[in-house]
Amino acid sequence: MNEHAVVFPCEEDALLGIVHAPDQAETTGVVIIVAGGPQYRVGAHRQFVVLGRELARQGIPVLRFDHRGTGDSGGSYRGFLDMDADIRSAIDTLFTQCGNLKRVMLWGECESASAAAFYAYRDPRVAGIFMVNPWIRTEAGQAKTYLKHYYWNRLRDPQFWQKIRAGQFSLMRSLKAWLQLLRHVAKRSGDTKKASDTEELTLLPLPERLTKSLQRFPGKTYILTSGNDYIAQEFKDFTYSSAIWKSSGLQEKIFFNDMADADHTFSRTVWRTELFEQTAQWLKDHLTGQPDQTSENTNNDH
Repeated sequence: MNEHAVVFPCEEDALLGIVHAPDQAETTGVVIIVAGGPQYRVGAHRQFVVLGRELARQGIPVLRFDHRGTGDSGGSYRGFLDMDADIRSAIDTLFTQCGNLKRVMLWGECESASAAAFYAYRDPRVAGIFMVNPWIRTEAGQAKTYLKHYYWNRLRDPQFWQKIRAGQFSLMRSLKAWLQLLRHVAKRSGDTKKASDTEELTLLPLPERLTKSLQRFPGKTYILTSGNDYIAQEFKDFTYSSAIWKSSGLQEKIFFNDMADADHTFSRTVWRTELFEQTAQWLKDHLTGQPDQTSENTNNDH
């Protein structure tokens, strides 16, 4: 296996990535790891490094990269809503680096999971998307999530009532915060209904834009969520309650899995190991068809 850095153009800027090139590479099932948010190509807890190496040991070429304005890449930070050119340049580069490729899979976590979905349906080279804790945050969605999960859990927590009895909790302050969340829910509900009437996906609220983008994607999609994460919970609540999602047909089209104890960044080794195994298994079953191969990890970072 060969692992090397590559600098490649994205419009007027230069991006930096790490290519993991197997000795005998697959022609399908290639993964582009798209880093999003405040992270860079190494990922939280080095998870992108380890995942890239593990997949390469199984014959899958990988490129993990810094999009514009992050890590060692140039340009101004644009955020996940404006990452199309970065993803396209990364795919172009991996095809150049590995000449026998036929298709790729986009692997994204949080904001970059949504960015991958927004891009994938417009590039026929993308055969699959592996999405981890997709980001669809809106003020109304965040408010509903906190009302349903955070405050309800607080009411069932014995330590919460102990603080009230000891005078260590401001009931009025909490009530004001609760009422403010209710106002956000009421205020934004009408806005979402109006926005959904447009056919321009970029103008839609994030939940609806993600839904319509995935509807247009003809390839395979895997969505993995963490049980101990409000971002994941907001996404799950949307899929459970949204009429738009329920009528989309995506529930039957997409493969879903939930890791009940995991947090947002898979901070424990056991959670990251399961994340890597699910990625590799899904690739083998749906995009490569090759048997698993195992090997020890190395400890060097880039």
